[in-house]
Order: sequence, then C-alpha cells, then structure tokens
Amino acid sequence: MPTPFSLRIFVADGDPDGLRIVERSNWVGRALVFPRAAWAQPSVANRPELQQTGVYLLLGPREDGEGDWLYIGEGDPIKPRLATHHSGFAQKDFWTRAICFASMGQGTEVRAPLLVC
Repeated sequence: MPTPFSLRIFVADGDPDGLRIVERSNWVGRALVFPRAAWAQPSVANRPELQQTGVYLLLGPREDGEGDWLYIGEGDPIKPRLATHHSGFAQKDFWTRAICFASMGQGTEVRAPLLVC
C-alpha cells in the first residue's frame, strides 16, 4: 500500500508559470520548475539548489507537434551544466522549460548519476 505524503509548491515570483519550488515531506531534496525565459533572472540563476548535485530535465515541444522532446542530465553542481545547455558549447535549442531535482542533504551526491541511467 502506498505511503501518503505531502507536497509543498512555492510560487517564488508570484507567477504560477514562473519559478516554482517543490518540496516533498521526508525527502532531502528539492525540485525547481521554471521556463527557459526565466533562466537569466536572479530569482532562478541565484538559487542555492543549482549549486548542488542533481538531475535535471529539459523539455520542449517537438516540431511535428506530437508531444515533447526530453533531455535528462546530471550535474555536480547543476548550474554550470544548465548554462551550457542555455547558451554554451552544448546548447540545446529545443527546451522551453526545466525541472531540476537537487540534493539538499549530506551524502546524496553519489545518487544523482544513478538516476540518469
């Protein structure tokens, strides 16, 4: 039988389509959900979660309109990896939104690569 849990979603800038910070009860991590357009804004770029080890998803519409493209990556820390996908040497043009799962506790760094497999 599944164990009940609660989610807390904080709309950081007051815009429900902007940065959202998600926490789950009894979990040492945190999720950030934001549109690509918000990447350069201080409310996203300066988040301490992005300085942590984690896994991220980049999503964007397919050209044929049949669903979304999905790219899964990991970073230690996350921020430099996302920066290269936004405008660096490994730029990914398709993504319009990102979801990042960051470890916020001690001893969770080794788990991120396992989630990417």
